[in-house]
Amino acid sequence: MARQRNVPIIRPPARPAGPPGLASVLGGTEARRNWVKYWIEQPLGGAGELAVYYLFRLLPIDLCSKLGAMRGRHVGAARRKLEAQARKALTVAAPALPASEIDALLDRLHRNSGRALLETLIMDRVWNARRVAIVPEHRRLDLTDPSRSRIFVSVHTGNLGDLLGMCLMQLIGPRGMTVSRRLPNRFRQRLSEKLRSKHGASVLEPGLRTTRQLLDHLRTPGGAILIHLDEARGKQIYFPTFGRPMPYGSNLSLAIRLAAATGAPLTPVHMQRIAGTRFDLRVHDDLAAPAARNEEQQAAIAACLDRLFERVIREQLDDWQQLYFLRP
Repeated sequence: MARQRNVPIIRPPARPAGPPGLASVLGGTEARRNWVKYWIEQPLGGAGELAVYYLFRLLPIDLCSKLGAMRGRHVGAARRKLEAQARKALTVAAPALPASEIDALLDRLHRNSGRALLETLIMDRVWNARRVAIVPEHRRLDLTDPSRSRIFVSVHTGNLGDLLGMCLMQLIGPRGMTVSRRLPNRFRQRLSEKLRSKHGASVLEPGLRTTRQLLDHLRTPGGAILIHLDEARGKQIYFPTFGRPMPYGSNLSLAIRLAAATGAPLTPVHMQRIAGTRFDLRVHDDLAAPAARNEEQQAAIAACLDRLFERVIREQLDDWQQLYFLRP
């Protein structure tokens, strides 16, 4: 694995010094815009999203998912822009795909991305209704071993990430951690925290302190973390590579280095939508942790994960949420 970073560093957004006061209204254009955004736009948007959350919590699971499919995750100009980008992304992710099939694939992606968005609001109900099967079933016992730490690695197939986290937490108990960037809208951040409180995992913001916390957590018997390897960095998806250079300085690097430092195995997992709101949570064979300073072993694990998840994604391109953000 090359030791030269080729992936941008994620920098947490700066915390605002405080709410803008009334004096901002008399200030310049930018100050007035910030005041309106903070005191009017964000509260109204937050109230609307909270109302949507409680509404869809009342609806039957299948109806909630179908409404998401009807609307999609992105609409209007945003949808047109992202679908144009996804068409270009397919030249990398599926260069052999016939042109006659692209429109149908993007239509299914539109519907599935809308499903995934609303299913996040009811992810605990999806699990409790036994709509998620563990495949293969015998891995269920392995994952519940309280003496063994592990690093789950995955990609955004079949969900936006939270449904997978919810299912894993239900399997392993309250021993999970993950990393996610803080949302700039304070009301959306609160809703996100409300949703994640249903699965009980500790959600940390990126940073050096977080890396130390993850290390300590994995060195505790039974500690588990979830890392999505296909994260967006600098408006690009670097993993899987689809023939591009292997990323270094990404979540892939973080996962492998954590495994090398703690001895925790890497456990690849992914969600696969079977039909409607029924899923398989597929658990692949563990990858033993590499030696701390053995770059050859670490590179071999990176290549193995790249091959595995490239195959998984190509089989589920119409339900891989990051296709919208992959750039050739």
